[in-house]
Amino acid sequence: MKLSLFKQNRVPSDTMDENEIDIAPVMNMFIILVTFLVSMAVFTHMAILEFTLPPNVGTNLDLSKGKPKVKITIRLGSDYCGIVMGEKLLDSLPVTDTANYPFSALRTQLALRRKEATIQDEVVIAPLDAIAFKQVVKVMDIARETGFERVGLSSATLDPGVAK
Repeated sequence: MKLSLFKQNRVPSDTMDENEIDIAPVMNMFIILVTFLVSMAVFTHMAILEFTLPPNVGTNLDLSKGKPKVKITIRLGSDYCGIVMGEKLLDSLPVTDTANYPFSALRTQLALRRKEATIQDEVVIAPLDAIAFKQVVKVMDIARETGFERVGLSSATLDPGVAK
């Protein structure tokens, strides 16, 4: 009597029929999947917009060095697009339609005002809440095209004299 852990009697491997595994359908699926993923990678592009918040605002404002320097600010509203230096409105470009901002005139005026500014590499964009984000991004692009390396983002109020 044989003591064995296995109760089944096995047939030796040389007498078994060899079954082949058909992997062609799995390989076809992977070829299609890899091709699909590679083709989709072409359509996905990631864009990064670098911007900063204005450093001269907030509760930890450092006034030990005197007043902060005034930067050019671009105010985006539904009625006009303005270039502001401090509290002085330098240029007011009317908006004819919500989809038709005066981008070419803004580019020209911004290039002129940049030469006059004390800080020539930084600009702050201050849109109202109702302004579409694509308009803000377009203004950011125009600011970079005209030579401003640092673009800040702030918010504008309807009436600057009244705190919101």
